[in-house]
Amino acid sequence: MTPKEKAEELVERFLPYSDYNECDVFTERENQFKNAKHCALICVDEILEANEKISLKDLRETMQTNDILCQLTDNAMYWQEVKQEINKM
Repeated sequence: MTPKEKAEELVERFLPYSDYNECDVFTERENQFKNAKHCALICVDEILEANEKISLKDLRETMQTNDILCQLTDNAMYWQEVKQEINKM
């Protein structure tokens, strides 16, 4: 799944749970969408933070350290792109 597709999926999944605030400037749907985007960004930030917490000490105990580091780097880059796509929406 591309980062753009994942961004759209996350925002769409949060829509039913995002409340809206009454406001003259935005419609109910616009507020729900804005809140869903905010929830999706929190989700992505949590994924990125969890990715950073994997310590090198834990990786050194495995035989495939380089492979795991490459996967973590690719994973972090993917989620950064997802975050950018959510912000573009």
